[in-house]
Amino acid sequence: MRCIVAGSGSDIVKELTARLLLDGWEVEGTSGRSITVPLETWDVLIVAQGSLEPIGKFFDCPAESWWDSVCVNAMFPLLCVRQAWPRRNPGATVVFIGGPNLKHPTPTYTAYRAGKAVIHALVETLGAEYPDTKFRLFHPGTVKTKIHYQTINAGARAGNFQRVMGIVNGIEKTVSHDQVYEKFKALIRE
Repeated sequence: MRCIVAGSGSDIVKELTARLLLDGWEVEGTSGRSITVPLETWDVLIVAQGSLEPIGKFFDCPAESWWDSVCVNAMFPLLCVRQAWPRRNPGATVVFIGGPNLKHPTPTYTAYRAGKAVIHALVETLGAEYPDTKFRLFHPGTVKTKIHYQTINAGARAGNFQRVMGIVNGIEKTVSHDQVYEKFKALIRE
């Protein structure tokens, strides 16, 4: 089985890649800001581009930075899917890293939320348009990764600064990479 990764710099994806390789998968990937993917056939495409920045209230964030973030979180992943699409194997699965829970507000992360909301909105539609391919949102849970340092660097601009400090300092319970991998395997079996 072959997995292509768009956004291989993510800590979650690095750990998924290591475990997939141990399970005998072939895995190829590109960095987070790239809109190109390896020109290989694939069974699973993981789309993991993402950035929390700019962090701050909507009108306090520079418009250009805000728009760039929406593109990184929504348009880049969709462009990667378009590019990889012709090389999918029958019954292939596209897995988008889901981002925030859209049932609850995420103050100070409006660009990140807007970008991921686009992905959330399209997964069902893409599945209806292309029933021969599975489109999935993957919500790994709260995992201790380097992306939290974007919040720490934002300091008081981040609405959840104290919570993230608890995550980074091991005070708040997080999901292990082994648990993430088990959830991922269950998701692609659905």
